[in-house]
Amino acid sequence: MNTNGYTVNQVSDMAGNKVYAPGVAFEIIIKSLSDYGSKTHWFTADKNGVFYEYQYKVITNWAEAFTMTSSPYYGFFVYPLAWMLTAFIRVFSGTTDGILDPAKSNYGISVIFSILLSSIFVRLIILTFTLKTQMNQEKMTGMQGKQAEIQQKYKGSNDPQAKQKQQMELMALYKKEGISPISSIATSFLSMPFLFAMFSVVRSTHALKIATVGAITLTEQPWAQIKSGNWVYLSLIAVYLPLQVLSMFLPMILNAVKKKKQPQSEQQKKAKRKQLIFQLIFIAVFVFFVSSVASGVAIYWIFSSTLQISQTLMFHYLRESKSKRVLKKRERLKATKVKQIEKNIAKNK
Repeated sequence: MNTNGYTVNQVSDMAGNKVYAPGVAFEIIIKSLSDYGSKTHWFTADKNGVFYEYQYKVITNWAEAFTMTSSPYYGFFVYPLAWMLTAFIRVFSGTTDGILDPAKSNYGISVIFSILLSSIFVRLIILTFTLKTQMNQEKMTGMQGKQAEIQQKYKGSNDPQAKQKQQMELMALYKKEGISPISSIATSFLSMPFLFAMFSVVRSTHALKIATVGAITLTEQPWAQIKSGNWVYLSLIAVYLPLQVLSMFLPMILNAVKKKKQPQSEQQKKAKRKQLIFQLIFIAVFVFFVSSVASGVAIYWIFSSTLQISQTLMFHYLRESKSKRVLKKRERLKATKVKQIEKNIAKNK
């Protein structure tokens, strides 16, 4: 976590890792969970041999996350996530002489499981607020073609009445499908505070900064390490890329398989092409970010994409099962009515 008002430089922190920090930086050391740390400042020299001192402001409890950073964001998002990750690390790795010990053989694996469980916990929080939207995810994907037809209908028209009619038709479409456009937009942004918090957590939480997973240090940037010849960091991108592609395209694939026999209009085909281009650009941007951020954030993203895929498949099969149950119920009712009619005809004879 960094404060404003200072020139940001890359320096070595107390764990020997390269971090970006201004004149004053914060470090989260959760003493209630047996974390430790004693260094409150360090020195570094520039290319001219001039020494600079960088000060640590150590945050040891939730109250200090508010008071020392003067930011509710760090208090409500960053510190709770840091505490949860550190707690999981302690549960899985245990302690040595009462404190967390990164030298233990299972420490790196403990960090991986901690990030996984934290990803699941964050996903459950988001799902609590977006359950209805997630249930309608495939429906929203299939509705894009209908939206394109309405927009094409009024394309090039500057008439205010035509624009109003277009808006009314779009709102009627949302109402018919049972989808709120506001909720779909909110879903996209709801996960962002947790993602940004993870950026700060990896850089500032002592229990994570001192962690290594095999030959991977959580605070290092994958692309910077790949350029230096540390090819093991390429594995993060190699794992992340297919997962991100699948998580983004899976709703479209499932919707296409479900409606493969239905003919598509030219507007619907254009809408799909535009959506495809947008998603490819989005994937390229995300790959760039994953390559540039700390490896710990990349690992979090890998787990998050995996959970998104599992969630999409789960809701898809739940909807399919529900549809089959409704269809069977209708068939049973129809069969019962037919039998009743046949009985009535037999009695009248």
